[in-house]
Amino acid sequence: MPKILILFASFILFISSIQAQDDEVYDEIKNAEMSIPSAPAFAMLGVNPEIVTRPSNLKSFKVDWRVKNYNLAPDLALEAQPLWHFYYKKRSFDEYAAASRFAKKLSTLSLSAGTAKIDNINHASYSVKLNLYKKNDVINDTLLLKQLTSEHKHQQDRFNQQIDSLVILRYQTTDPKRKDEIERELDVIRYEMKNAHEISRLKYRNIIDQYNAENWNNTMLDAAFGSVYTYDNAGIDSLKVKRAGFAIWLNGCLKMGDHGLVSGLFRYTKIGNSANKMFGLNLRYGSQRYNFYAEVVYEVLGNYFDPNQEFTFDEEEYFAGKYIEDIGSGWLDFNNTESKTQYTMAYGGDFKLSKNILLNFALRTQFTSEIKLTRLLPVANIICLMK
Repeated sequence: MPKILILFASFILFISSIQAQDDEVYDEIKNAEMSIPSAPAFAMLGVNPEIVTRPSNLKSFKVDWRVKNYNLAPDLALEAQPLWHFYYKKRSFDEYAAASRFAKKLSTLSLSAGTAKIDNINHASYSVKLNLYKKNDVINDTLLLKQLTSEHKHQQDRFNQQIDSLVILRYQTTDPKRKDEIERELDVIRYEMKNAHEISRLKYRNIIDQYNAENWNNTMLDAAFGSVYTYDNAGIDSLKVKRAGFAIWLNGCLKMGDHGLVSGLFRYTKIGNSANKMFGLNLRYGSQRYNFYAEVVYEVLGNYFDPNQEFTFDEEEYFAGKYIEDIGSGWLDFNNTESKTQYTMAYGGDFKLSKNILLNFALRTQFTSEIKLTRLLPVANIICLMK
């Protein structure tokens, strides 16, 4: 009877080890990121370097800092996928794989919030974004998971069988010296098993990193909505807040070979009774570690700063007295009677300072519809994954 109990316990440990192996591979997969784009809340405010942002499906908490006057400004944005982080991330691979396509898509729901001082006015924003399509997603690649677990599973099985045999032998042996010898043999096998496990985890990580490096320019499509507020800390115990407007946008990207990526953006912005429309195209070349881009953006502006107007601001815009134009992307309600068009061309890039920290930079050049240069702006941000 005791021998049967030992065999049963060994079987339970064996089954548990198989499940643990799958979960360990899954842990490596679900904690890996292909790219680290700017937060949508920052993109709405126009303080991120690239105007035509890349779609993203980040599974980690992320923070963006604006670099201003060669220092980190107090302007920052946070982004996370709450459904993924608090529900799906805690599930096993089998539970995630069994989820419906709609549930998996819902897990990509991203929330971001940010604050920035633009044109001398404090702005706060929030955004809700959903990934509609992603061509290559490592977390849905069951073939890769099986490939990673198969070799390690056989190796761990061999160690477990040796341990089970020695445990039974130790139980059956009555000689104390022989028991000590078996215990030392068990210690050696457990040590070898631990080393093999760590080597396998490193191998998983390298394979997954290689997978993400090869798909950094993945084909994707995102849809998003966001809202912006302007505010002023008028006094120690008071805060003036105004809802400035909202934006809705669609942006996608298309993989071009191993090193190229073409991104597109359409955004509709409503401020007061006026609306702005934006169409942009971005061409990016490089790798996951560093890449460079050039983009062109065409805007039809119904709300813009025109100092030549007799009444520049809408009469209900009570932050007008604080307005000082700098980056020119503020969300104040102007009193425009006609729309205008403008072009923006930007040149910049991304550089990974480490696995979880990215430097994002660009030089923007803004033109009128007659291709007259009106503005030259350097913009840079630091983006950090909170792992």
